[in-house]
Amino acid sequence: MNKYIYLILLSLFNSIFAELLKPQDNSNLNYTHILFEWDQISGADSYQLQLSSNDDFSNIILDLIDSSLIHIETDIIDWSNSYFWRIRPLKNGEVFDEWTDHFSFNTNSQISNANSQIYNSNEYSNGVTIFGAFFDYFSAAIDKDGNEIWNTGDNDIVYYNTDYYGNLFGCELRPELEHNIPGLEFNLDSEIIWEEPNEDFMHHDIIRLPNGNYLGVVETIQNGPVPNGPWTPICYALYGPNLCNGITEFFPWHGDKIIEWDDETKEIYWEWSTFDHFDMSDYDDIGGSWEEGLGQARYDWTHVNALWFSEEESAIYISVRHLSRIVKIDYPSGEIIWSMGLEMPSGDIDFGQDILFSWQHSLQILDNGNLLTLDNGNLSQQLLNTDYPTTRALEISINENNGEYNSEVVWEYNLPDYLFGFASGNAQKLSNDNYLITTVGNGGTSIEVNSLGEVIWEGNLNLTLPNGAVYRSNRVSGLYPIAFSIVSPNYEISNSEKIIQLNVGENILDFIIYNDGSSAETFSYSFSDTESYFDSINSEFTLSPNTNIILQFSGEVLSSTPTIIDFIVTPNHRSDLEKNITLHTMIEPLSNNDLNIINDFSISRPYPNPFNPSTNFDVKVNKSSHIEISLYDIIGQKIEEIFIGILHPGTHNFSINNDNLSTGEYFIKLKTNNKLLKQKVILIK
Repeated sequence: MNKYIYLILLSLFNSIFAELLKPQDNSNLNYTHILFEWDQISGADSYQLQLSSNDDFSNIILDLIDSSLIHIETDIIDWSNSYFWRIRPLKNGEVFDEWTDHFSFNTNSQISNANSQIYNSNEYSNGVTIFGAFFDYFSAAIDKDGNEIWNTGDNDIVYYNTDYYGNLFGCELRPELEHNIPGLEFNLDSEIIWEEPNEDFMHHDIIRLPNGNYLGVVETIQNGPVPNGPWTPICYALYGPNLCNGITEFFPWHGDKIIEWDDETKEIYWEWSTFDHFDMSDYDDIGGSWEEGLGQARYDWTHVNALWFSEEESAIYISVRHLSRIVKIDYPSGEIIWSMGLEMPSGDIDFGQDILFSWQHSLQILDNGNLLTLDNGNLSQQLLNTDYPTTRALEISINENNGEYNSEVVWEYNLPDYLFGFASGNAQKLSNDNYLITTVGNGGTSIEVNSLGEVIWEGNLNLTLPNGAVYRSNRVSGLYPIAFSIVSPNYEISNSEKIIQLNVGENILDFIIYNDGSSAETFSYSFSDTESYFDSINSEFTLSPNTNIILQFSGEVLSSTPTIIDFIVTPNHRSDLEKNITLHTMIEPLSNNDLNIINDFSISRPYPNPFNPSTNFDVKVNKSSHIEISLYDIIGQKIEEIFIGILHPGTHNFSINNDNLSTGEYFIKLKTNNKLLKQKVILIK
């Protein structure tokens, strides 16, 4: 029996079946950039995808062929429409089975009234702009041309922030709760992935830590005095001179706690309070916060409005709005590493007194270590002697020398007066080194500027005035930064199980991974089988957008006992998108002719192994044959061609040296027209 015979005659298997996965049938979508995904069909090497505006496909609006199992459509789908889609399998460009049953989906209504202007398309940083609207209580994303491509639908979700990998964080208006805007993580469908326990009022920011836990800002209250100042007559009128003496601790000061919640239990894992680390002699005395506080019977003392976690430094950065201060905190000790901002009575400010930013919002720590923030500039007229309140985007370098810190503004952009942002907003350094600056000014505006301060793009969000406010906006690579599929060639379907043919002796398994997302990503993978015919491998690879990689795994089947193969691929930054391929096997014994092939060739165990600087191995040939000998790394990429040509009967010696090789595992592979042999070697430098 031929060694490469298929599992079993196709007629014995179930009919070819393809499951359409996304968008699900009869789904209602709040986005117009749509990810289509389907199951692999046995025997197919590509797929024809059709999209129609009617269910008989008489009006086809998309017709394409794709070798992946994912297609992301960004151009032709509109709001408030119905669509139908289907696929059929192709082999070598020919159709070999019927269309699948179709799925349908509807797109919901557009929410925002945004538009944009492009001033220099060549310098635009590719991607889409996502923003959250406070008081209007929705979030949306627009493309380069200002077209809305996503929104939060009927959910009152305000976007706070995202990361490069597409995780979304924000809050949702819940009037029925004691603290009515709980912080949460959510997805494109506005489904809540995680929500903080709502034990305290959470405001302004929530992020996810590398350990999987969540970090957020909640309010905490402690009584303190009303200090003497221009507001003292107001205090006298409300509370009398006995209390308003600058000493008596009777007035509620609202500070902040940084809370880390356990991902699963939502119990407090770590916390840090401004009352434990800041001196209450420090407070705003020129911004009117005390006058406002007396009127509200509560003093908004610190108002932390932004978080940033640096895994490399194991540090937390916070923006303290009402103290016009940015603080770096060691994690997990909680010790303050430095404080930057306006000089205050405590003397706790280490540097940055001359920058004179005030009531700033947002933080971004750049790859070069610089800090980017939006100086709202509420105190700019007093501090900077400006004619009108001025909002600035500031990139600040921070340097340390023997425990002493200093700072320098290395780039700044002053917004015009009509774009003054008294609150909220943010600045973001983009992948092309431009800056995206967002302000509540003019109904909510985002502008992209280059390093020279030239406006490249402007997005007018047109939020409701006078109450509408854009909280933050960010440029992301797309709605699907990470999207990938795995193709396993040469399998069949039986009883809904994926089954692949193996043969007693040497075998090679291939998997093709396609990166269909809009961002580069590093993927971890594991490969194993229950009978250990193959080496268990745990490794990783990186894929740029719209590229693929073929991973090969070599093994030796030692008996006719079936094995189960597990192949798991996990995006390093989105473990929730993990994919697991399970293959059941059928084992085909080798014929006498196949056994003769094995006897015709052999490869010795390399010696020494592990090796440094070189290792040797012998290839024994019993009859003249064309042979390829190559060196592969652990993920199946060819590193070196050792020999290609005719080898005549006899024993032939070859060697490998460590030139241009890194410490690690490698495979020597000997290929003939009908045989593969391998040996593993380990280089230790």
